[in-house]
Amino acid sequence: MIPASSQEKRRERIVSYVTRHGFARVEALAELFEVSAMTIHRDLEALAADNLVERIRGGARSVSPSMSELAVEQRRHLHRTVKEALCTAAARLIPEGAVVAIDDSTTLESLVEKLPQRSPSALITHSLKTMADHRVRAGMSDIRLIACAGLYFAETDSFLGKATSAQLNELSADISFVSTTAVRATGEVPALFHPDMEAADTKRALIGIGSVRVLVVDSSKFGSAGVFKVASIEEFDHIIIDQQCTREQRDLLRNSRAQIHVIDHNGDEILDTPTEEDF
Repeated sequence: MIPASSQEKRRERIVSYVTRHGFARVEALAELFEVSAMTIHRDLEALAADNLVERIRGGARSVSPSMSELAVEQRRHLHRTVKEALCTAAARLIPEGAVVAIDDSTTLESLVEKLPQRSPSALITHSLKTMADHRVRAGMSDIRLIACAGLYFAETDSFLGKATSAQLNELSADISFVSTTAVRATGEVPALFHPDMEAADTKRALIGIGSVRVLVVDSSKFGSAGVFKVASIEEFDHIIIDQQCTREQRDLLRNSRAQIHVIDHNGDEILDTPTEEDF
């Protein structure tokens, strides 16, 4: 049972629930949030008016792809070559002896494999796969593992939510790496979004503990669906993206204070010099 502390919070949780499950009936939501069916009807009407859910007979369905629709094992096989190249570039930013924080994104799983080559002193993560890799991968024994647990979500193969974020907020890292489901324009400066509230909260916490903050993202994430804001790109020191990104996408990224690294298929950085058309 999830007691509703306020209308706004309840509606945020309704969107998260509907996104995670794909759809929900009024009666199930009323029982879950301990309110009347009439209250849920009003909530769904308001959320539908803001295009956060779609009303259907007897309930609502998600306007964003449910995380459960694309299993984590499937996501691990998407854009594998691009992810490998991005992580090759990301690894070069890790100083020897640094405390490194890495989120649960499948994009960053290749970065974990490269840690022994960079010799950080510690690894902070909430990814169950990363925790398991630390135990079995050669060269990891000298890297201290700080595992942040809490409520486990099979959709991401990781720990998410308040308990996990609370643990992260008690830590500090020299450099933090995150990826995300969507990068969307929000005025002149784009931001990161995620279709799940718990994942967005946890990623936000991991970003916050890094003295240097790095976004690693492939160009397919621009314009993808995402309801919950994770962070503005202004919060990052480095943004690593593949060479398939368009000129418009690069221009959006330049509105941040971050150093932009455009990476080819080998993981080498491409000199991204503005042309006369950019002025």
